Formats: sequence, structure tokens, C-alpha cells
Amino acid sequence: MTSIEPINIGGQVVYPVDCLEAFKKIGSCSVDNISTSPPYNLGGFHSNEKKRAYFGFSDDMTEQEYRGFIYKVIDECHRVLKPTGSFFLNMKTKIFDGISIPPYWVVANDFNLKQEIIWHYPSTANVDKVRFYPLFEYVFWFIKDPKNFKFNDEWAIVGNVWKINHMTDRNEAKMTWKDKVIQHPAIFPTQLAQATILSTTSEGDTVLDPFVGSGTTLKVCRHYKRKGIGFDKYFSEYEELARKRIMSDKFPETLLEMKKAGKKGVEKDEADGSMEKFMK
Repeated sequence: MTSIEPINIGGQVVYPVDCLEAFKKIGSCSVDNISTSPPYNLGGFHSNEKKRAYFGFSDDMTEQEYRGFIYKVIDECHRVLKPTGSFFLNMKTKIFDGISIPPYWVVANDFNLKQEIIWHYPSTANVDKVRFYPLFEYVFWFIKDPKNFKFNDEWAIVGNVWKINHMTDRNEAKMTWKDKVIQHPAIFPTQLAQATILSTTSEGDTVLDPFVGSGTTLKVCRHYKRKGIGFDKYFSEYEELARKRIMSDKFPETLLEMKKAGKKGVEKDEADGSMEKFMK
């Protein structure tokens, strides 16, 4: 196996290689939590030059190839997760030729599906007027043992619909590509990582993100004293951005804190405008 030199950022560890290679460095039943969002396999580039190829990751696989890859990742997640651990997988419905393809296929694995969570956001870039605007993504919560898993039960009051405005994270995660300043193409929201990690781990626990991207998961781990591990084959392409985010101490309230305070979340996207501009 090729030698892998991990990168330490504020006590968090990144393996800058393909996740299936990096998994070989992780012992079986050694991780308390896995929180991740894989590339969506949408193909190509956005019209405004947000790079969909994830700096080299092939984001235009055939659907069969993509599912095969994701299943391999899930198998490895099952191997490294402790018997009492939790695996949170964020996926979205894709649209090909006007037809929706929901990600329900990912539940066919060796895990038990504990719950489906809906991440609801207040605005969307998908504003073609041929369908209702898509305003949510799925978060699948998988466990190994339905009778023995770790859950900090005060989080139960949050419910399984998480209203999270991701624009603050997007505006923080800007980088230079082809001499232009653009946003990282796929930002994992801080509040989402807070919820998946704080609800199912304790200080000192180990959290893994096989697609670390801009570093959100490790940012949350560092701040809340978890041991974060991240994989990313093309980490070097946006290492400066990820380092900045991982070391950031800028954090929103958690969904639990907002719930306890009686707050309903952000219904309007003030950072980027709301959908009202498309309804004229």
C-alpha cells in the first residue's frame, strides 16, 4: 500500500488520499461517529464556474458506477464503526431528464436504518419552473445495534426536520480557482455537523468524515473536543481553505440551543436573497 502521511490541523487529522485507500489506515470498530456527505455525481460544472468535479474527483460516473463506489464506502464505514456508533449520510434527490431519482437505494446495506432526517433549507439554486422548488435533502442515520447505541437524549426534542440555513457556511468557504474567487462547490453546514456529532458522541470520541471537503466536520470536532479524522484525495487543492475553517471559532447556535430558546430557525435567506426574487 502506498505510504500515507497524515496532516495534523489543530489536533484533527486529514489523510489526503482517496477514501477507499485511507480506510485501510483505520482499525475495525474504532470510530464512534461517521458524519459525511459524498459528492452527488451531478457531472460537469455549474454555469457560474463553481467546480462540480471536486478538484479531480470524477463527478460524472454512470449511475451504476457511482452506486458501486458509495456501497464500497458504506461497507468500510460499517467495518470501522464501533458497535454503539452512529453513521450519518447526507444524500439528495437527483434529477435526470426531468425525472427524480431519490437516494433510497443507500439503505440497502448491513446497517440498521435508525431514522430518516430531513435537512430543510430556505432557498435553492434549482429554480427552473417545471417543478416545485427542491428545498430539502436527506440525512440517513444508520446504527449497528438497535438495542445498544449512543444517543444524547436531550437532542430528541429537535425533531427529525432540521431547518438549517447553509448560506453563512457558503460565504465563509470561498477560494481562488483559475484566478477567480468562488465558493467551494459543496459546503457541509456547521449546524448539521453539530447535530450529528453532538447528539451521538461525547468529548474525546472519534469522528470520521470520508469526504472532508472544506473541513466542516473537523471544525466541529476541534471546537467540541472530539478527535476528528478526514479523508480527501484532492485535499491539497483547497488545503488553505480547509485549514482556515477547521481552526475557526465562529459557530452558530446548535439546533438544540435554538429549540430550547424557542427559536424557529431562519426562514429567509438574508445572505443570498430568498426565492421571492424568482416569483416576480
